[in-house]
Amino acid sequence: MSERIRVLRYVEGKAFLDYDGIAVEEPLRLTIVHGGSHRTIYIMRTPIDDRELAVGFLFTQGIIGGLDDIEHIEESGNFMTIYLAKPFNLEREFMVNSSCGVCGAGSLPGLILGGGSIKVHSKVLIEMPRIMAARQRIFSETGGLHAAGAFNAYGDPLFVEEDVGRHNAVDKLIGKLLIAGIDPRSLILQVSGRVGYEIAEKAAIAGFPIISAISAPTTSAVQLCELAGISLVGFVRGSKLNVYSHPERIMDVPR
Repeated sequence: MSERIRVLRYVEGKAFLDYDGIAVEEPLRLTIVHGGSHRTIYIMRTPIDDRELAVGFLFTQGIIGGLDDIEHIEESGNFMTIYLAKPFNLEREFMVNSSCGVCGAGSLPGLILGGGSIKVHSKVLIEMPRIMAARQRIFSETGGLHAAGAFNAYGDPLFVEEDVGRHNAVDKLIGKLLIAGIDPRSLILQVSGRVGYEIAEKAAIAGFPIISAISAPTTSAVQLCELAGISLVGFVRGSKLNVYSHPERIMDVPR
């Protein structure tokens, strides 16, 4: 979702009035309810696929284990209420502080160790950013959104999600896969930016065996992927890529 905003442009020393496409960012008020308990969270996001965002967020936070834990959802504009079939806890923290690395990662709820048996050719990974970019409609209008895509081993895209927040884009993608009943354990997660701890964490909880990124990973992301059995690929640009963990899934990479 984008809006046209009037801007003053400077081009080669000349100024003129023009219009520019700007990515929309608005708060989603998400209220979670079970019995007499409720909790409200505000998520700054691009207001598309809010249901997928909410489902993916609740899943990657360990609040739900699947769609069966949701009784029903009410939506109205920037407001959403999700009624749960079980008690919830939003006080859990995965990482105590930034110096802790992957402390506590071994006890992440839903962490899938070992990943899937998928194998992929490096040429497939190299093509995936281009394929995803062609499906980033709002980015093409604004230049201001992150993206996350789910691909099979042949490089075919199942879904591509966009958002101003890269974590939101991943949550939207995971939520869409959950709603569609598709298991991520045979898929590749492609992201448009860097891979930090939280992106790797969400991928591990969802069960993605491979993460491919256009940019760099962090040390904590590499450590978590090594622990979780995820093949982490970064700097996928042009005809190059780096494999940071579990290279055995990349068929033509020497080991």
